[in-house]
Amino acid sequence: MPALPAFLQRRPKDPVPPPPITTYYLSSPPTAPYPNLRPIPPPNTPRPLPTSTLIFSLTHPHPSSSPETAFFLSCLPDPIGFLYHSATFISKHLSLNAEQGLTDWRHQLIELALEDKDGLAATSGGKIGVSLKWVGDVMRTVERGERGVDGAIKEFKGVLLHELVHTIQHDGHGSTPGWLIESIADNVRLLAHLDPPHWRRSGAGNKEKGWEAAYDVGARFLVWLTGVEISPSAGQTQAAIPVVDRSETPRPIPTSTTSTAPAAMATQYPLPSVNAPPQAPLPSPGKSRPGPYPDLVRLIDARLKYDRWSESWWEEMTGLSLEKLWEKYLEYYS
Repeated sequence: MPALPAFLQRRPKDPVPPPPITTYYLSSPPTAPYPNLRPIPPPNTPRPLPTSTLIFSLTHPHPSSSPETAFFLSCLPDPIGFLYHSATFISKHLSLNAEQGLTDWRHQLIELALEDKDGLAATSGGKIGVSLKWVGDVMRTVERGERGVDGAIKEFKGVLLHELVHTIQHDGHGSTPGWLIESIADNVRLLAHLDPPHWRRSGAGNKEKGWEAAYDVGARFLVWLTGVEISPSAGQTQAAIPVVDRSETPRPIPTSTTSTAPAAMATQYPLPSVNAPPQAPLPSPGKSRPGPYPDLVRLIDARLKYDRWSESWWEEMTGLSLEKLWEKYLEYYS
């Protein structure tokens, strides 16, 4: 019997990768007699929750079929624990009532998904999507010896914190300028000592509307306005936001998740530049400046919960226009 042509012969099927894993966790008050984070079944039916309670979910490919996922989880073995502590840290810097434990979360379901998509990370509603392609890029820089694992861990934590801020901060029903949204997120990242080494120093920025550069430039501007002293020591990072909190390792619960949120907006992080401007020197002691305004960021966020953004708020809260504040900021570091 003649042999069958090659194109008619049966070919072994490609192995089907394991389905994505989704695990859910319920947060509890620090004073509760049980762990702060507990694994729970998928919340398929709505149920009332105290406004101070959060549900977290983690979705990712099976590590056996995704080297990028395995690398990410080796750097952050407990990303949900990190998000839990980060939410408390963020609330402290955004909410006027955080010290009294009166935080009303904007989204009570926080979803973290490691996804095979372009870009770096994006947030829509309460869902944070992290690009596994970007994770792979970071992994390869470690493999080539261009950075250490500690640098990768700090980068992952910084991006997660930035994106988590977007799920918590208020935006005045979509009226807040994008530069301020991103500057507030990186301001919190800076306060957590999770800023990468390529960020520009205080006083950097164009004279004309330099605040619109946002991100690291806007974060430094807000730090100056609030009068916070940022220590260069990275040792405070672990104390501010622990990595591991769970007292037990939950078993993954395979399931599927769907999201009806609008399309996520990707965060456009500034990249390192070989032509970065020279760093501004530290100001001399006793140099005059307006303010500081310690509660400025918290007041802005509280007002954005109910009102639409207005440029007049700068003068109402500081006595100076945004243009004048920026001018004083550049002069302070000149």
